[in-house]
Parts: sequence; structure tokens; C-alpha cells
Amino acid sequence: MNPISRGNLTRTSHWRSPLIVAQLLYYFLMVGLGLCIQENVLETSAWTRDFSDFMASFIPQIDRITALNIEPEANRFYFATLWATSPALFGILLGNIYRTRSTLQKVWDMSLLKVLGSMFGLALMLAWTQHLWFVNPSMRLSEFLFGTGVGRSFLAQLVFYVGAVFCIAGLMVWCLGWLSGYIPRNLKEKRHE
Repeated sequence: MNPISRGNLTRTSHWRSPLIVAQLLYYFLMVGLGLCIQENVLETSAWTRDFSDFMASFIPQIDRITALNIEPEANRFYFATLWATSPALFGILLGNIYRTRSTLQKVWDMSLLKVLGSMFGLALMLAWTQHLWFVNPSMRLSEFLFGTGVGRSFLAQLVFYVGAVFCIAGLMVWCLGWLSGYIPRNLKEKRHE
């Protein structure tokens, strides 16, 4: 990796990290899948229908997206596949957040009240993506996000899936930072400087 020099600080490029490459590879693999899904995918194969129903039994968001009735079969199978592969994305995101913890110094140095306020905002965003609040099927934005392969693959994946997994990974890293003593230790060191 080529170091980037800024004054006395030398660090490696964030974009050359294997975890960032894995994250981008995962994203574009899922984009490719989203673009290739046929509108009647559940009618053509019994396993796709069974798989989608199985995943929907664990992830209620899949049924909510299907209920929008905008290309319901393609969206049901696509979001079922996304959530089935979410442990891989979660691991990549968790590793990437942990790897860059030294660059997240502002988060570690924030007071508990400020962090809880930020986490509350993230939790609201997470709840919005899962419950589809204010997502109306008659809106053009909803039709674009769920009714076109491009919208579903590039944008709906980011808003309704990757964002949720990222929030969960971020919350987990923050909780682990408090439970392990990493954040309190940094707060004590900052106070004694």
C-alpha cells in the first residue's frame, strides 16, 4: 500500500483496504443481481418462492416491500437475497468500522448524552428503513426505487438495506467500545491531558 503523507502524519489510503474492496465488490455484485432479476421470478421457480417466503418469515421488511405492489415478485426475491447475504456484509462493515476506530476519535470522545442522541437518530433511521414509514407506492420516488432495476439495485439497496446493516454494525461497535472499556479509557485519557 502506498502511504499518503500529510506533514508528519503518514497513513495508508482508505480505499486500498481489503475491507473497502470487499464492501465495493459486494455492493456491485448485488447491483448486478438486482439488474438481472426478472419481474416474474417467483412464478418461474418454486425454490425462489420458498426461499423468499423463508426469508420473509425472519425479516418483516420483505413483506412490507412486497405489499407496496411495485414489482412485488422481483423485490421480494431481491430483498430476500440481500438479507440472506447480510451476515457477510455485516462482517465486512464491522471489520471496517473496527479497523478505522482511530479515525473515529470524535465519536469516542463525545459525551454519553451526545452519543445517545446520535444513536437515537440512527435508531429512528433504522426503524424507518424497516417499517417503510412515509413510503407511498403512488409516489414517483417509490416507483423509481422499487419499480426499476436501476433504482432497486443502486439506490433502494443502499437506503433500505445497506444503511440498516451499517447502522446495526455501528451500534454494535459503539456498544462493544463501551463494554470493553475502550471508550471510557479514551475519555479518561482525554480528561487527564
